[in-house]
Amino acid sequence: MIFQQYISKAERKIYIQQFFLYFCLVTFVFLFSSCEQDMNIEIKTNDKRLLVDGEFTTDSIIHTIRLNCSGSLITGKPQTVVSGATISITDQSETCYYIENKNIPGLYQTPNKCCGKGGHTYTLTISNIDLDNDGKMETFTAQSMMPVPIQFDSLVSHPGENGDNIAGTIENDVYFKILYNGPDYVFPFLILNSDSLWTVTSSLGSLNFNNDYYKIPKVSNPGTTMNSWGREFIEPRMSTVLTGDTISFVIFNFTTAQFEFLKEFDNSTASTGDNLFTSENIFDQLKIPTNLPTNIEPSDKAAGYFFIYSVSKISKVFDQ
Repeated sequence: MIFQQYISKAERKIYIQQFFLYFCLVTFVFLFSSCEQDMNIEIKTNDKRLLVDGEFTTDSIIHTIRLNCSGSLITGKPQTVVSGATISITDQSETCYYIENKNIPGLYQTPNKCCGKGGHTYTLTISNIDLDNDGKMETFTAQSMMPVPIQFDSLVSHPGENGDNIAGTIENDVYFKILYNGPDYVFPFLILNSDSLWTVTSSLGSLNFNNDYYKIPKVSNPGTTMNSWGREFIEPRMSTVLTGDTISFVIFNFTTAQFEFLKEFDNSTASTGDNLFTSENIFDQLKIPTNLPTNIEPSDKAAGYFFIYSVSKISKVFDQ
């Protein structure tokens, strides 16, 4: 009897152990199935963005804007051009319209030469776009004050020597006037025998904006004259400047927000070495970090930057 009781207790113990193992096995299978189900949830996201590449300045030229739709970060789909948009820029007193080029889809240009005015606030409007393909048209905007351009007083040049003590370069003393509420930052450069100016967007990723710029102090008295640069060199420094050559000193005038973007873009592309970005792919979301700032609203559906800046230029004929 005692032996039978002992056997019964042993059997009960075995049954309990078997039940516990069975319970653990069922629990493990349930948890594994749950995890597998979570991992198989379909990812539904829309990572398309409107990529804006353009600028508006005080230069009287035909201004351009390029519109693209970003490639997908999830699927790896490439960029596509955005056609059929309606684009205008205004300071509430004058309005310039952009027309899409018939031969180059996604390229919008002003029909005639036009320009902005320093000290005015401009609003860019891009509409008639269905970025999500949901049948609802979307509108994008960008707004910025165009800095009052620096006014030059004079340009002085004389023959100089480069770092290798080879004569033929030009050293320039530039005198100019700063007006009240002028630019926050300026980017200077020299041009030899040319009327054409390169643009900011064409130079994105060149790494120049982290080095060759100056912050301009505000002045309380309009018309204050100051000597800003003692020396600027014609590039390349080995170039020979001849009598009769035209030397032009140019300054791009930026707001703080614009220059913060330029510096951050340079920082983001500094590791690319010689593989710099071109105007065709500078805002490709597959190559550029998505945390770069933008002045295009709504910012969660846009990338890039629309630059509204002023240009200052002074030229002289070298006669020494």
